[in-house]
Amino acid sequence: MTQQNLISISNLSKYYELGNVPICALDNVSFTVDPGEVVFIMGPSGSGKTTLINLIGGIDHPSDGSIEILGENIAHYSDKKLTLYRKKRLAFVFQFYSLIPTLTARENVELTLELTHRKRREISRIAEEHLTLVGLEKRMDNFPSQLSGGERQRVAIARALAKNPDILLVDEPTGQLDQKTGNKIVELIRKIAKEKNITTLLVTHDQELIRFADRIITLRSGQIVTDELNTLVTLTVNNRREQYAADI
Repeated sequence: MTQQNLISISNLSKYYELGNVPICALDNVSFTVDPGEVVFIMGPSGSGKTTLINLIGGIDHPSDGSIEILGENIAHYSDKKLTLYRKKRLAFVFQFYSLIPTLTARENVELTLELTHRKRREISRIAEEHLTLVGLEKRMDNFPSQLSGGERQRVAIARALAKNPDILLVDEPTGQLDQKTGNKIVELIRKIAKEKNITTLLVTHDQELIRFADRIITLRSGQIVTDELNTLVTLTVNNRREQYAADI
């Protein structure tokens, strides 16, 4: 039996109007993503990377084409169905963390879980579990201003993963971080995504990070120019060990 693609993008296009001038952000893009894959979306600024992530995330509507998630075309969803889709299937990690400064790390994660209508005790348990997962068990009660950039991004990762999403969308997670910290953050995202079998699309322009991808899709001027498996990484799924040809 053939495994169904989790994500199937077909002839996807997005146009904007700038004054009276049409701007093509995505032009007839097609690809599929298997369950559990970690796919990097790369390309120069203005190539359509963030537009693509926003469309898959149901934040924006396509001008043409389809976005199928397990066989359902979300391009035809109403705003109400898109809200439910984002709530139940998706989680986002953004470049600027998007943490609430007046809440602690624990409270930032708990706030997202409160939208799932879980009991208070369960919300606290899940928040602590995921903050521990990202190495912040001793920083749970610190406010964002008391955390480093890398720690804030770890809170954002914990908040996203606590929802137990099918799809994780990550937009330039290292943009505010130094290279060493950024590498650790992306390595952590990959490790947890593989352990939890979360399909992950990660936008980056940093070539040094490609060793953490299963596959790399490169965009230029709104079109896919390459779509390649990453030969730098081999994954042993059964025992959850990873071996990298590159020296991490």
